[in-house]
Amino acid sequence: MYTDAAGEERTHVAWHEVLWEIAALNGTTHTLVHAAYGDHVDLVAAGGDDGFVLVQWKEYEPSLRHFVLQTQTPAAAGGTLTVEGELTLLPDVWRVPLEQAVPVCGDILRTCDKGEPEGLVWFEIEQQPMS
Repeated sequence: MYTDAAGEERTHVAWHEVLWEIAALNGTTHTLVHAAYGDHVDLVAAGGDDGFVLVQWKEYEPSLRHFVLQTQTPAAAGGTLTVEGELTLLPDVWRVPLEQAVPVCGDILRTCDKGEPEGLVWFEIEQQPMS
C-alpha cells in the first residue's frame, strides 16, 4: 500500500488498514491510497475534497482492464479533486461520495473482486495502444 500522507510504500498491510486510509482521504494531507495485490490487481482511491473521491480498479489477468467507479447522476459540486497536491479535472460522475466509496472498497479488499455496487457502476476505460 502507498499513501501520499505517509509518502512511503508498506507491504503486507491488512485490508482494514487500507480501508482506514481510504476513509481518511480529505483533499489536503491525505489524497491518495494505492493498494496492489501482487501483479494481479490495483485499487486506487484519490481525492477526498468536499467528501468526494475517485476510485479506480485495474486487473491484469487474463488481460489488462481499467475501471472507474461512477455515480449514476453527477455530483452536486465541481468536477475536480486534489490528487498528490495537484487539482485534477474529472467527469462529475467519477466523483463518488466517500461514504458510498468506502463500503465498495471494503468489499474489493475482502474479495479482490470489484463486484456490482448498488447505486454505482463500474465504467471500463478503453486502453489505447501504445505507439
